[in-house]
Amino acid sequence: MEFMSNLGGGAQADRPSLFELIAQDKMREMLEPALRYVIAVYAQRYPRYLIRIVNRYDEFYALLMLLVERHYLREYGASFAENFYGLKRVRAPRAVKQTKVNIDDESVATAAAAAAVSSMPGSNKLRGRDIRRSLVFLIGLPYVKCKLDEYYEKVSGGEAARLFGDEFTQEEEDLTGQPLAVRSKAFAIKAFKKGYPYVNALYQLSILGHYIGYLYNKTPFYSPWLRLIGIEVKRMTATDYREILQKAKRAPRASNSLRESIQNNVLALLSGSLDFLKVLLPMSIFFFKFLEWWYQSDYYRKASTAGDSAEVPPPDRVKPHPDGLPLPRAANVCPICTKTITNPTALSSGYVYCYPCAYKQVEDHGRCPVTLMPCRTDDLRKLYNDAGM
Repeated sequence: MEFMSNLGGGAQADRPSLFELIAQDKMREMLEPALRYVIAVYAQRYPRYLIRIVNRYDEFYALLMLLVERHYLREYGASFAENFYGLKRVRAPRAVKQTKVNIDDESVATAAAAAAVSSMPGSNKLRGRDIRRSLVFLIGLPYVKCKLDEYYEKVSGGEAARLFGDEFTQEEEDLTGQPLAVRSKAFAIKAFKKGYPYVNALYQLSILGHYIGYLYNKTPFYSPWLRLIGIEVKRMTATDYREILQKAKRAPRASNSLRESIQNNVLALLSGSLDFLKVLLPMSIFFFKFLEWWYQSDYYRKASTAGDSAEVPPPDRVKPHPDGLPLPRAANVCPICTKTITNPTALSSGYVYCYPCAYKQVEDHGRCPVTLMPCRTDDLRKLYNDAGM
C-alpha cells in the first residue's frame, strides 16, 4: 500500500488524503476482531493453553499491540497500520512568534540559523517522548474506551433494555439508611449511566470535526489526539525508503562474547518476526472477512443442510430442583409471582416467566428459580405467539 504515496503531487505531495488516514484507522480496528476470532477457534482445540488468553483477551491484545506498535514507531517512525499504508509520523513544527527587528539586529541571524536547523533532514523525527505519547493514544485510549463501553452496556441493561424498551424498568432501590460508600457508589453508577452517552457523543464529534477540518485543509491534524501530542502524519518519501533499506543491509555489530552473540541473534529474530506481521496480520483480516462472508452466504446454508436430512430430537427436559420454586398447576402462571404470565420470557432451562420477574431473579441470584441452573441476563429470550405478541 506504500505505492499510494505516489498519488499526490504539488507542494503538499507528502500530505496524505483523508481517505488514506481513515483506511489505516479502519485497518487497526479490524485487527482486534480478526485476531479474537482466530484465537477463539484455536482455543476450542487447545483450551488448556489458550482459554486464559480468551478470558483476558483485551489485556492480551493491548500488550501484544504495545510490543508491535513500539517496534514500528522506533524502527519506522509510524504505527503498524500507518507503515502498511506508506505513512510516517513527524513532529509538528512549532509556531514562532514574529517580532519586529532591525535589519542589523543579531536576532535575524539567530532566527535564520534556527530555521535552518528545523529544516534539516531528520530534525522532525520522533523522539522517545513522542513515541511514549503515541503509545498512550494508540494503545491506552482504545483500551480504556473499550472497558468504558463494556461497563456502560452492563449498567444500562445492554441488548435486553434495547429489545424490551420501556416495558420493564427496574425500580431504584431505597438506599435510605445504607452506608455512605453504598450510596456514593449507586450515585456514581447513575451519573455514569446518564452522562456517558453525552461524553461518547463529544468524543465522536471531536473526531468528526477534525476529519472535516483536515479535509478542507484547515488543520494539519486529522485527529484531536495528534493535536494534543503535536504530531502530524505524512507520506513516506524516497529518502525514508532509502534509509530503511540501508538500515536493513547494515551488518550487525561484531560481538566479543557468546552472550552478546546470542542476544544479538535473539533481537534480530524478534525484529524480523515483528516485521513479518506486516504480511501476517493483513492476511488474518482477509481470512476473517472471508469467513464472515462465507457463513452469511447461501453457499454455506446449502452445504450445511445438504447431508442433514435427519431431524434433531428435542433436548431432554430439565427437572425442577427440590430446593427450587414449585411449578404452578396452570402452564400460563408465572412460578415467581404466581400470576398470569405477561411478556413471556424463557430462560436457558426452558421454563417461562414474566420478563420483570425473570430479569430481577437472574440479576439478583444468577440462576433459574425452578431448576437452580446458572443463568445470566443475556440468556433471557422473549417468546412470541402466532399473532406476533
